Amino acid sequence: MTVRGPDALLAPLRAVLEGAPADEVELWAHRRVAAVTRYTRNAVHQNARSDETHVTARAVVGRAVGVATTNATDGAGLRALVADAAALARLQPPNEEWPGVAGPATYAAAHAFDEATASLDAAQQARAIARITARAEARGMRAAGTHHLELREDAVVTSRGAEAYAPLTLAYVRALVQSETGAGYADDLGARAGALDPDGVASRAIAKAELDRDRRQLEPGDHEAVFEELAVAEILRVLSLHGVGGQAVREGRSFMTGRIGERVTGRLFTLHDDALDARQLAIPFDVEGTPKRRVALLEDGIARGPVHDRTSAKAMGASSSGHAADRDRYPVGGLAANLVMRGGDASDEDLVRAVRRGVLITRFHYTNVPDPKSATMTGTSRDGTFLIEDGRIVAALANVRFTMSALDLFAGIELLGRQRLVRDWWSTNGMGEIVCLAPPMKVARATITGSSPL
Repeated sequence: MTVRGPDALLAPLRAVLEGAPADEVELWAHRRVAAVTRYTRNAVHQNARSDETHVTARAVVGRAVGVATTNATDGAGLRALVADAAALARLQPPNEEWPGVAGPATYAAAHAFDEATASLDAAQQARAIARITARAEARGMRAAGTHHLELREDAVVTSRGAEAYAPLTLAYVRALVQSETGAGYADDLGARAGALDPDGVASRAIAKAELDRDRRQLEPGDHEAVFEELAVAEILRVLSLHGVGGQAVREGRSFMTGRIGERVTGRLFTLHDDALDARQLAIPFDVEGTPKRRVALLEDGIARGPVHDRTSAKAMGASSSGHAADRDRYPVGGLAANLVMRGGDASDEDLVRAVRRGVLITRFHYTNVPDPKSATMTGTSRDGTFLIEDGRIVAALANVRFTMSALDLFAGIELLGRQRLVRDWWSTNGMGEIVCLAPPMKVARATITGSSPL
């Protein structure tokens, strides 16, 4: 994976602004190079690589806005893109909420790029996988999963003088280890491939698989629970998509609507969005060219306010916090995509020891949100669900269905562990962009509404 750099991405965008047939123009270029090595039954079976660049133009004529996208990055292709966006604008009614494109700004330095990761090849990915499969094979188990690398480059220019460029690397390895009786899952995520721990991933997944035998069913009801980091990320996704965006608050779809400054959940729950945290996977500006900044979403259970893009900020009398997102994937209004939940010092053993009788959930699969206003999530556990009695894991459980308001769940936090960089199930599988620094937690009450068959 070769970095093109700021000149290669910014210069063509800058050139087409001159003489553009519009009153305002915003150009966002996004390049994504992905190298994925997949393995199953302890052997690599596929290596795939893609290199795609897309440029999105917003052209404003009067107060009407047109949007167009292309994968052409030459001068002629970009000029045609801007012309198409301007032509579409002329067909639109005026947008009285249009906030104007971003102007010049100062940006923080990019912190989530690693040259060595961008230079990694498929053979090195396969060697990391071999460390996982060797451990699984030694235990008579089968391992499957992926080793995933990405190089991203983003550039934004506007007719008002905004100009930004940043690269990012992403490294990710996961393992689903299967025994004759069950399965265990673990993963690791970061900006540096060299910092990934395949041996640790294998050990955690194998330990879960060894425990997953002779499953019992858990009766529906409220139970004490330990949620590991991946499960917590799934709950945080609910708040990100349905609770802490400016447009959701404005339209009354959020739990924050009319409650900013009030306590909405427990005192042990604090959540920020912070793309500038050095541990996060992020670049320092959004797709509109606005600098990203740290936003306090909830502090000690009190709702502090949402994130904003330029549109929601204007409508609500605020300023953009740099949270505009890819409009092909997310609606306008601001997306909190770099969540940081306050953690604690409890070890995994401490969390389990704190449970009299309850459940441990490793991760969720295919979650949904039946009631966005109350931040209610439902989903089934997967690859590591266990019964805890008197502070010890005593049995494996059939997968359970959890249905509960995130606010009610976080109101019951009793212990927090150390944060780890994780993604929810949707984002892990390419259907989202949310990254969380999330801790494991022990809660007083988790509502289990059913179990899968044994």
